[in-house]
Amino acid sequence: MSEEQKIRNRWIIVIGAIMIQLALGTIYSWGTLTIFISPYLNEIRELTVYIFGMGLLSFAITMVFAGKLQQKYGPRNIAILGGILMGGGVIISAFMTTFIGLLITYGVIFGAGIGFGYVCPIASASKWFPDKKGFINGIAVAGFGAGSFIFNYVIKALANPTGLETDHPNFVSTISPNIPLMFIILGIIYLVLIVGGAMTLSNPPEGWTPEGWVPPPPSEESGISGLEFERKQTIKLPQFWMLWATFILSAMSGLMVIGSYASFAKTVDVSENFIYVIGIADFVLIGSLAALFNGLGRIVWGKMADLITYQKAMLIMFSTQAILLLLYFTTNFNEVYFLIITCAIYFCFGGNFSLFPTATADLFGSKNIGPNYGMVFTAYGIAGFIGAVGVNLFVTVFGSYLVLFIIMAYLSIGAIVLAFLIKPPIRK
Repeated sequence: MSEEQKIRNRWIIVIGAIMIQLALGTIYSWGTLTIFISPYLNEIRELTVYIFGMGLLSFAITMVFAGKLQQKYGPRNIAILGGILMGGGVIISAFMTTFIGLLITYGVIFGAGIGFGYVCPIASASKWFPDKKGFINGIAVAGFGAGSFIFNYVIKALANPTGLETDHPNFVSTISPNIPLMFIILGIIYLVLIVGGAMTLSNPPEGWTPEGWVPPPPSEESGISGLEFERKQTIKLPQFWMLWATFILSAMSGLMVIGSYASFAKTVDVSENFIYVIGIADFVLIGSLAALFNGLGRIVWGKMADLITYQKAMLIMFSTQAILLLLYFTTNFNEVYFLIITCAIYFCFGGNFSLFPTATADLFGSKNIGPNYGMVFTAYGIAGFIGAVGVNLFVTVFGSYLVLFIIMAYLSIGAIVLAFLIKPPIRK
């Protein structure tokens, strides 16, 4: 195969990556799914949110093993395993009628499938595109951000085809027969998308580089170490722990808003009347548009990393996020303003998923990006679980969303400080 053919063929991997990530991104459709699942299980949403939190935690923990396994057995095989687990977990969910049952199938198994599937296209694409790491990482995971845009509507159509309002007296009895079939259809769709996408994945020949591309020299300015670290070496480096803590702070800031924006908008007084004008907003539309901005942010911030280095892109993104969070409480009087700021926060949040794998490759090398990023990504598992289950507890303790948003802004400022301090490691 000629060098020119290899360069042309590498774009097939990007198509496969998008297919996989579209399916994996359905985890962010929980906000739509819980409208039907909570009454189906006869449980309050404050309890069923633990299914979502468990899915995020299982996702992140599994990535620790998935990164190493895809290096040993190849990204295609491990992605297929992820598809089987994810699709199978969702199909088995059709037979679960209890919280514990769904916690296992749609929490642990579903999340594990995402963990196995998620790292494979990132590791494969990074090796095929060393000349466009940030941009390709962004495209590879953009489907994850945009996937919920599609599946929000698919879930709604399958569970509630007649569009019955949640306060209708027959809502539960009408949707309940649809839930098992919904899970089966979704599971099959996920399985087909992931396995189909996995068939495109491969690693380039050892030592291959794009024609005419010269690797940039290592420097503190570029943030590139020029070194290759194995996972056991990476986790001993202070740069790893700084990057890990930065990920927690930034991701938690975004996740707390994702988990609370609807509740904030629908704040009620003692008479159960909405306090804010934004309480009557179309939240399916807002959630779907925000999901698109989440996906777009992954591409744009990834491209920014290629143009100005991942570190400068992080500093701009975290600063923007901090300002947006400080402004967020002022969106309570206008629906359009609320929509714009919410989408902007999602846009920044999406950047985490292209900037952090790019930073991992630049700091610790591309050869072991799978296992190394798997360790970095455990930060998201922690942030995800806290973000998923902590909003109601936080607001109850502090009594205000205003305090929540201000503290999240300060977490973003903490991420700015840590990102500024990270320097490329040197081999001793």
